[in-house]
Amino acid sequence: MAVKLRNGVIDIDKIQIDNAIVAEYLAGLPESRREEAIVKAIGIGVLAEIKGEIAQFLNETEGELGKHLASLKTLYELRELRFKETSGKGEKAEQQIMQALADIQTAASFSSDEIIDLSKQRGQLPRNKTGDIMVAIEGKDDCSIGLEVKLDKGVKLGLLDNRDPAAQTDTAIGQLLEMRANRGTDANVIVFDEDSVDATVAAACTGGVKFIQAVGFIVIISTRRGDFSNLAVVYSISREMALANIYAQPADGQIMTMIVERLLYLLNDYKSVEKEVSSIKKSADKIEASLKKVSQYIVSTEQYLKHFLESGELSERQLLDFYSVSQFSN
Repeated sequence: MAVKLRNGVIDIDKIQIDNAIVAEYLAGLPESRREEAIVKAIGIGVLAEIKGEIAQFLNETEGELGKHLASLKTLYELRELRFKETSGKGEKAEQQIMQALADIQTAASFSSDEIIDLSKQRGQLPRNKTGDIMVAIEGKDDCSIGLEVKLDKGVKLGLLDNRDPAAQTDTAIGQLLEMRANRGTDANVIVFDEDSVDATVAAACTGGVKFIQAVGFIVIISTRRGDFSNLAVVYSISREMALANIYAQPADGQIMTMIVERLLYLLNDYKSVEKEVSSIKKSADKIEASLKKVSQYIVSTEQYLKHFLESGELSERQLLDFYSVSQFSN
């Protein structure tokens, strides 16, 4: 089959298509309309290939190929609806996060940690079940991470500067504080899905993660894409903070926030560059150099965090060195 392209027009000579779906579709059309239908079908197919998004593809085909794609579109919408109704709600959502945590434990060698489903158990507050999951670090109940799972719906961020004091609706910050009071956990995390997270939360979570001093972590994951990488990062950091008993120590909140935010930024940067290594082979040397540099920054930032967790402070010189990305020194 010879395909020529000239002045934006495609010329295809001696076409032969062995496709039962195409044949069935054309058989139902008058011969005078078949050429036009083939041209439209090719255009729609190319559009789908470029965009790679089946939902948008099916929306744009509606009205173009008529009833032959209507059933396919209906089937897709039904499956999408069922996914939204089941994959993010109740026990199903919690089980997804528990499985992700188990996978993270295996990859990070946290096998001594115990994952506990508390979604049906009341906590210390009357008639309150906030705090769906607890991770007992090294199997110790007095050193733990609490997780509230909100994959099926979004709640607003809830900063005090724009929240009505009389409001009774849940917020991300409110749920984190409530979980700590209800479960007595050392570190606390609330998990949202990118497809349902509230805009105020999404805007606050650069790279899908937000740390709020004395409150906890907000994490955005994707069940649709199977991407729990942000949860893995936060699990690791929360675990170290809980082991260091940071919440029981008098600490400078601003310094703690600076260190954690820098570490989150570097880890996200590391993940981004690491992905480029696998997809852009031609510039591998340059990317590997970037990875090495970012890796060194991560090690240095971890040293600052370790020192701060152990001593509860950074000297003025150390704070300056941290800000200017200098290597840690005692």
